[in-house]
Amino acid sequence: MPSTGIHANTLKYLLPVLLTAALFLPVSTAQAAPVGTLITNTASASFADANGNNFTSLSNTTTVTVTSVYTVSVTTPSDASGGSNTVVYYPYTVTNTGNDNNTFTLTAGTGASLPNSWTATIYLDANGDGVHQAGETTVTNSTGVIIPGGTYRFFVGVTIPLNTPNGSQDDTTLNVTGTGAGSAATAQDNVVTTAQAPNLTVTKAVRNLTTAGAFGPLANAKPNEVLEYRLTVNNGGAIPATSVVLTDPDHTWTTYVANTIYIGSNGTTANGAGNVLQDDDNTPPGLCAIDACGYANATAGGLITAYLGNGATELVGGSLSPGSTVYVYFQVRVD
Repeated sequence: MPSTGIHANTLKYLLPVLLTAALFLPVSTAQAAPVGTLITNTASASFADANGNNFTSLSNTTTVTVTSVYTVSVTTPSDASGGSNTVVYYPYTVTNTGNDNNTFTLTAGTGASLPNSWTATIYLDANGDGVHQAGETTVTNSTGVIIPGGTYRFFVGVTIPLNTPNGSQDDTTLNVTGTGAGSAATAQDNVVTTAQAPNLTVTKAVRNLTTAGAFGPLANAKPNEVLEYRLTVNNGGAIPATSVVLTDPDHTWTTYVANTIYIGSNGTTANGAGNVLQDDDNTPPGLCAIDACGYANATAGGLITAYLGNGATELVGGSLSPGSTVYVYFQVRVD
């Protein structure tokens, strides 16, 4: 009857091959062997003679001493942004990936590849949670001694200067360098910080209302004809513009036409849908509830003042969120 298993003689010759192959399987360890570790081993051979006596022979013992290996790794936080006159904090963790104690110096510099050169300061992450707290102000430039597998947490704080325009950028390079015998252990990371700021643009257009002209940067007019101006205020920045006040004083050889200041969201017609007459302090005191809103007045000399945006009143400007637009119209008569 045919056999369906492995014959005993076949197994006898196959077993040494399997055992030999097992010796070459990869072995992974969670951590490098600590420096100074002694790796010792002795081989043995067992055998028998023809009379059934069993014997064992031992080899000499070999000893391997593990020497120092110095390596380090550092995390790589994502690029970030922030408002001007603020500090953007990047969380970092340094890990001693070597097998011996090491101390690492920490340095951070800005302006390596971008034209700006902002200030970078390294702060201890006292809580170790990677989230910067108001009280975490201890400046550090060294990790102190880190054991193998140990970590050190800190922040690189990049200060965006006051009045930095929207979209300005600066790069910061962090260098981690071992000391003493472990000085060959180095790591580096680079982050780019982008400034966020409001960016108001004001576009002024004029048309000859008497001749039903179209809005544009140029117009012709005769004495006693009426001109209508349209000012377009847009926030093209990344954060809201606050305390927005628009003034227009340049009306030589003209006289302001009373009750013609309209403010709102309609960029086609002064008194069209979305625009409200906001003129000469005649509007009762109130509060704008949307961006395309405002309060305005005109002096006898032709100075136009408009308080614009959400939260505006007849005394203070409001806010315009990113991407928002508000229109201001008024008329003058040519002297």
